Amino acid sequence: MSEDGTERYRVGDALAELRSLDESAAVVCLDDAWARPGRQGAFGVEYPTHDFETTAEIVDVAWDALQDGGWLIADADDWLAPRLETYIREEFGDVSAWYEGGGYRRRGGVTYVDVGGDPDTSTPGQYLSNGGYPVIFAHKGETDRRTTASARQVARHPRRVEDGYPYGWGSVKPIGPYRAWIEGLTEPGETVVVPCAGTAPAAIAAEQLGREWIAIDSESEAREAYLQRRAAFREENEQTTLVDVVADGGHSVDAGIDHSRLQGGGSDR
Repeated sequence: MSEDGTERYRVGDALAELRSLDESAAVVCLDDAWARPGRQGAFGVEYPTHDFETTAEIVDVAWDALQDGGWLIADADDWLAPRLETYIREEFGDVSAWYEGGGYRRRGGVTYVDVGGDPDTSTPGQYLSNGGYPVIFAHKGETDRRTTASARQVARHPRRVEDGYPYGWGSVKPIGPYRAWIEGLTEPGETVVVPCAGTAPAAIAAEQLGREWIAIDSESEAREAYLQRRAAFREENEQTTLVDVVADGGHSVDAGIDHSRLQGGGSDR
């Protein structure tokens, strides 16, 4: 096994790679950017995608890869989130409604803020700016994996605090939220699987926490982007949660944050 984890980052079709796993996962972290159908060509975005045609396909196989009681953490967007919630409820159960069994548990998310703790509106759209993204949480059957970590994390956007962004690869997400969730829901040595990984922030978090991990993407360029990001993270010890960083000339540094500013101001933490 190479020190940089190259062999753990598999280049191939996500469905085939998930089906070939020799072990089940404690957590699967699924990125929406490559999971959502119809992404290619939208708004001029062009990059290769996996062969599966619907989100349901990857969700089903990711669910099969979980061990009993394991958690699915699925990034989403405004289009995907309600559809994914409905699908999980109908196919796997709605524990949020019945307080027993498994299936859909909660909608959380990541809220991007600027250095002062205000909502980040540096990339506004024509019809309001997102300033983050929703995340769907579900677990496979009854689970003893519990944590008080917030489902709603506040973070700096990586492009504001990480050197080398975007590592030549698409939309890069922060590491901090996945570190909080993985730390709360797994134990050292357990396996985290990251399909459709891109720069694989969840895999970087898992490695930092002493968890085993497997990442998957269809493009070798994604693995190269991950290696660049991992190297920058290890060299700079970059953090991307609000409690860890402020911007300092484009670099991240440890500093105190006035958390009282998060009471209101659009923050949901």
